[in-house]
Amino acid sequence: MTPGYMGKLAFVDLSTGSIRIETLADDLARSFIGGYGLGARILFEQQPKAVDPLGPENILGFAAGPLTGTKAPTGARYMAFCKSPLTGGWGDANAGGYFGSELKAAGFDAVFVSGTAPTPTFLWITDGRVEIRDAAHLWGKDTIATEERLQTEFGDAKVRVACIGPASERLSLISGIVNDRGRIAARSGVGAVMGSKRLKALAVRGHAKVPVANPAELSRLAKAFAKELRDLPGMAQALMKHGTCGFTSALVASGATPIKNWQLAGDQAFPGVKQVADGDAVIRFQTRKYGCANCPIACGGICDVSSGKYPVGEIHKPEYETIGAFGPLCLCDDLETIIKLHDMCNRSGLDTISSGHVLAFAMECFEQGILTAADTDGIRITWGNGPAMVALLDKVIRREGIGDLLADGVKAAASRIGQGAAACAMHVGGQEPGLHNALFLPSRGTGFVCDPTPGRHTAAPMARIDGGPGAYAPYPELRIDKFERYAFTGKGPMSATASGYLQMGNCAGVCVMPFMFFGNYPLIELLNAVTGWGLDMTEALATGARIQTLRQSFNIREGIRAADVRLPDRMAGRPPLAAGPLAGVTIDVDSLARDYRTAMGWNAETGIPTKETLDKLGLAELVNKYG
Repeated sequence: MTPGYMGKLAFVDLSTGSIRIETLADDLARSFIGGYGLGARILFEQQPKAVDPLGPENILGFAAGPLTGTKAPTGARYMAFCKSPLTGGWGDANAGGYFGSELKAAGFDAVFVSGTAPTPTFLWITDGRVEIRDAAHLWGKDTIATEERLQTEFGDAKVRVACIGPASERLSLISGIVNDRGRIAARSGVGAVMGSKRLKALAVRGHAKVPVANPAELSRLAKAFAKELRDLPGMAQALMKHGTCGFTSALVASGATPIKNWQLAGDQAFPGVKQVADGDAVIRFQTRKYGCANCPIACGGICDVSSGKYPVGEIHKPEYETIGAFGPLCLCDDLETIIKLHDMCNRSGLDTISSGHVLAFAMECFEQGILTAADTDGIRITWGNGPAMVALLDKVIRREGIGDLLADGVKAAASRIGQGAAACAMHVGGQEPGLHNALFLPSRGTGFVCDPTPGRHTAAPMARIDGGPGAYAPYPELRIDKFERYAFTGKGPMSATASGYLQMGNCAGVCVMPFMFFGNYPLIELLNAVTGWGLDMTEALATGARIQTLRQSFNIREGIRAADVRLPDRMAGRPPLAAGPLAGVTIDVDSLARDYRTAMGWNAETGIPTKETLDKLGLAELVNKYG
């Protein structure tokens, strides 16, 4: 087996209770790397089209990458993937922490789960074995209680747990999968799929070491990166000091953070920005730093909020997306409220990005009279009303009253409400977008609408193109030339290159922050040191394009076309904002998207990969047979 891989894939059918273990073929590993790349290849072949996302035929996968569990800096990521119940197409989410590394130590590169268990179950995965066990005593517990109970049962604090909370058990389409007490694979509704299978958790423990082709070279590269990291200015230092929450003030001031459900931009529209968005304001609660497995950055933190209006105890520090979703997006300037909402999401398994959007959606509908107090169980859902936000999110978690209406995201809620509510529903292809305004960096919109998991801020590396000349990796192929920010043609080739590189890093199992933002992350050299492949950038970008095109082909097979996935008019500046740093800006994402699709070798209008592209990427036989 290729070094970097454990060589085993587990396939679990919860309906029949059958478990089979297969060997991961070397050519499959090199062609699709790991993570959702490997997942897309397996699901495209083994899962029929048009399955019910919450039905037994939908396969839910968990996969690490070749760098996960090694000494590669930030090599800690794993990915969950399936057909998304939120978008109806390809769905994936990823998380850090320690679960991914432990899955590798337990002897597996990936686990694929199909079927529906007759009663609540969990999987016990250890040292090359997989067992289906009863989880009746865990059903109904929150994610932290579930993790603690399983660690106690096994008598081992190093048992790593990926589990769902009550929101996923109730099949909320905006729920995710939680590990390490607050790291969450949040997007695409993966938690709802896990809940539909009555699969409460995966508990993993292993003692194997990931084989590495060239340990000395890996160690040298890791030490060199860590040394350079200490001297890098700007983002790296900010991340190490505050984490992503430290960027919030600057992003709000620039207009990059949407305010009041994407209706406003700039710090004048959110006067309370310093109270919630200043990094120092957040880390005053921090008691210790937190880093995912083998991460020299350690951007996370553990906070203690044991007093105040919402004493929640120990909690992971809120990230930028969480603060942006519950703060500026909802006009809430109370940090204690935001931390409470963050804790509620972590424990129940809700995605904070989508949760903030459903609250903002409800507030705007209430303001316009589309929803009244009679509809909201008496809760006056006014802008920035912290107690109302807490009460409403509790109803979403429980699926009670108005909460049942909101628990499946803004698209579904608007469809059920009618009365013009769709104009208040900010989503892209069914998924609430990350808190990054495409009016500020228009190419962000390219990723929002063109990635097979729409609305994902982490799937839009081409946004870097609009930031000016520079480099986001130590490779000439990735050097950014000067592009006019508000030019809407000519960016396609660079966008496609950035997209291909992103797939490589994601599927390798490393964090997006260093390999896309720091300019010195030696991704290709690390992959070669671990695997022994001798990979060059030409092959890497072709592999990334193969992964992206297969994810896109999955969507095409499910009937999704480019016309189905657009930015809401408000997000594109139609009509333009009247005030703030983005006043008067309207962007042409349709043209940017056509250029990207053309550069990817997909039909510019429909997004369907061309025959020539499928042939070139070695996907034609697969797509013709199973497409």
